[in-house]
Amino acid sequence: MFKSIQNLFIILLLMVSLANHALGQDDPNAQYILLQSGMLNDQPIELDVPVESGVLKLQFSVRFSERLELTVLNPLGRPLVLSEPNIIVTEQRDRRTILVWDPRPGPWKIRLSGKGSYTAETTVQGDLYVCCMQFFDGKGISSLDRFQPSPGSVHNAQLYASAYSVDRLSFSLIDDHGRQIAPVRFRQSDYSNPYGFTIVIESPDKPFRIMAAGVDQNNRGFRRIFKWLIVPKASETEAVVTENTPRVTYSNPSLGEIARHAVAGEQKVVRAEVTGWEDRQLLSDKGNQIGIQLAYSIRFPVDGSYSPLPHLYPERIGQGYTGALTMRIQKGTVSPDPEGLKDPNQLVFGARATYKSGITYRFVIDLVPIYLSYNYQTKSWCLQDKPYHQPGIRERFEREVSSENKYRYRISISGTDLEGRQPTLTEYVYKPSIWHRSYVSEQIPTCR
Repeated sequence: MFKSIQNLFIILLLMVSLANHALGQDDPNAQYILLQSGMLNDQPIELDVPVESGVLKLQFSVRFSERLELTVLNPLGRPLVLSEPNIIVTEQRDRRTILVWDPRPGPWKIRLSGKGSYTAETTVQGDLYVCCMQFFDGKGISSLDRFQPSPGSVHNAQLYASAYSVDRLSFSLIDDHGRQIAPVRFRQSDYSNPYGFTIVIESPDKPFRIMAAGVDQNNRGFRRIFKWLIVPKASETEAVVTENTPRVTYSNPSLGEIARHAVAGEQKVVRAEVTGWEDRQLLSDKGNQIGIQLAYSIRFPVDGSYSPLPHLYPERIGQGYTGALTMRIQKGTVSPDPEGLKDPNQLVFGARATYKSGITYRFVIDLVPIYLSYNYQTKSWCLQDKPYHQPGIRERFEREVSSENKYRYRISISGTDLEGRQPTLTEYVYKPSIWHRSYVSEQIPTCR
């Protein structure tokens, strides 16, 4: 179901503009959720296709050698109606493709029957991703498409996931038919960074792919399969083609330490816990409203280096938004003092510090619109509005900063459970035009 007539209009435009390009071609931005080969012998088979929330595009593609009957079942268990306006079907001599825009999240299936060999691929494009895997060893760094291990060898790899989307995660090795070979040990690389993961690959003696699976923040199951089929080499001398010279390879003790604590099975993504927050008007030395002051308390899961910075932007962003009302950090304090933070104002520049588990830290952060700048040497303000002087942008900028609209601001704090897609809003409503009038009344000049 479409969320609105506006969404339908946008999707139809995308379908018209991309139809010729998308069909029959691999999408470099797509993520695989099914990649399986096999043989058909007139007996129907069903393949599971878990689709999480936030997917814009879902594409089913089956290559076949002789004869194929393909049926797609939606999460209600009903055959997909191929005449719906959000669906595009293409037929080729040896390939059939069904593209679905704005699909319903849930457990989809594809039903195959016919005769001969087949390769079934299903890809998605949306909010959630698992990507960018690199392997590290004593010889160098290998990307996944060039990784060639020997059977029985053990390798550490790092990859990234969209932490704001993922709640629980696991990894496994699968064969070309989608069958599990073995679970994979892994660990979150750095508990202050819920995006990075370290996995430990124990190479089997057969070709394999790497699969990630889990549950998103909306409690929907998801799956991601790395496309490349890794074929182990017979001898150690042939293993691991490196891309970089030894001077950039890791003798990184932290990577090995992380790998030693890796375990198999589904794990919950670790995030620092925001135990409370409050917001209020930020006042200038003259008592004028100039921005937002955000105070929040955090407890960290383990001792470590963190940089829990807030990001604030208006709840409602219209078409042509210039970004001028997005907030940036002007200064901040944290109590008690963490280790390694000599000056609290270093928070402005994303400084990391060492925080201890079991302690509640309180942050008080002053935020101003991104076009207001503060010079710490001269201790004076200026308006960084020159980037908005270009034709077409200037008019939108002036409308935004002088509009009488009131906004709640969305709050996201990096590396915490208050980051990403979950709607968290300021308690109070703010009127950015009041801030701009304050800058004018205090005669703040344009930045040189």
